[in-house]
Amino acid sequence: MHYILTALKSEAKPIIDYYDLVFDNSHSIPIYKNDIYTLLITGVGKVNVHKALTLYYKNKDLAKSQFINIGIAGAHKNDCDLGQLFLINKVFDDFSKIPINLQYENYFGLLKNKVNTVSKPITNGEFKRKGLVDMEAYEICEVIKKVDDIDNLFILKIVSDFMDLNDGLLSSKQVYNLIEQNLVVIDSFLNAIRKLQHYK
Repeated sequence: MHYILTALKSEAKPIIDYYDLVFDNSHSIPIYKNDIYTLLITGVGKVNVHKALTLYYKNKDLAKSQFINIGIAGAHKNDCDLGQLFLINKVFDDFSKIPINLQYENYFGLLKNKVNTVSKPITNGEFKRKGLVDMEAYEICEVIKKVDDIDNLFILKIVSDFMDLNDGLLSSKQVYNLIEQNLVVIDSFLNAIRKLQHYK
């Protein structure tokens, strides 16, 4: 099975629409699926991610599974463009000095970047570490390491802001549009890693 993980419903919705995923009401967290993909909406932040994924993957047979986190992230203004998509190859945490390295056989034609997982949104633009900023990736890595092989985890992040949202958070429509405009690339990526899984 191929598990797509998003924090927000607005991140999930364009993917749900694109793949015609159907709501599965048999779980305590929002889940949508078809014959190929199961999409889980974890909620924002490390606590929600830990609770949702640990509960869902408990006692599940995860043989030949892949996990793909797709979501938005903040970035430094001079480092990238809004709407730009990155494949994450290194994940940091704001409380840990030990990065998690994601080893891919190739980068599938995508630009790579690192992401820093923080506990609170950065809205004043003041963040000293290089790379992107999110609130879930590190905890996703930690959970997947416990339930499966982290080599089966892929993280895609789309730049949504330059950590300068003092005037308010992004609207659901803005988030939807950011994911939607990258769906062709995301679909090509998902097809590529599915083929890769068949040879393992």
